Amino acid sequence: MAHQATTESGYRTKPLLDFVTRTMARERAALREIRETTEAKGLPAISVGPDEGRLLHFLASACGARRIVEVGTLAGYSACWMADALPKGGMLHTIEYEPKHAKVAKENIALAGLTEKVTVHTGPGMTVLPTLERHGPFDLAFIDADKTGYGDYARWAVKNVRSGGFVICDNAYLFGNLHRDDLPAGHEDAPKLAPMRAALSLLADEALFSSCAMIPTGEGMAVAVRR
Repeated sequence: MAHQATTESGYRTKPLLDFVTRTMARERAALREIRETTEAKGLPAISVGPDEGRLLHFLASACGARRIVEVGTLAGYSACWMADALPKGGMLHTIEYEPKHAKVAKENIALAGLTEKVTVHTGPGMTVLPTLERHGPFDLAFIDADKTGYGDYARWAVKNVRSGGFVICDNAYLFGNLHRDDLPAGHEDAPKLAPMRAALSLLADEALFSSCAMIPTGEGMAVAVRR
């Protein structure tokens, strides 16, 4: 018989999560430096955390990834976690819209010693993605960028991720608003709702994906396996 949770958040207390992070999601020193200096370098502190980074590393390892594409680089933190899982000769292509962020990401990737495994592309996601198709098919696509583009990014991933490869969407709970049909038109997440739902509907399409799941991270991480 399962034990009954005693708080609204169940067993996911901060002390427990801190212990799990220390035990199972340890960062290399370079990755920790990247994460802890993001704000000081003028970038928003919205990267995945070490737990999510370790999860991305696990997923990249689980599908035997050699070719990865990421939409949304920011400071390069998540890219470094996934690139650490790549074998020699593997390559991660990551796309960043903001030139300032791309510059910082390149510096951080060099700090982590991963320059040979990561290529940073600067520009809008749907402008850069078609130029990467010659490097595919990809083993994993990680989408963590502007939410209004999620539908388009997921449709691209469907066409460019190999059978057995993973498509992953971060922030899939849409900041707690994924289920809401009553968002005011002026709400900042209102224009993101339809694209996010479109992306998740694709990942749940059994004609396209053999399996899908919502991993209950703080932001929600949707993962699907391409048929």
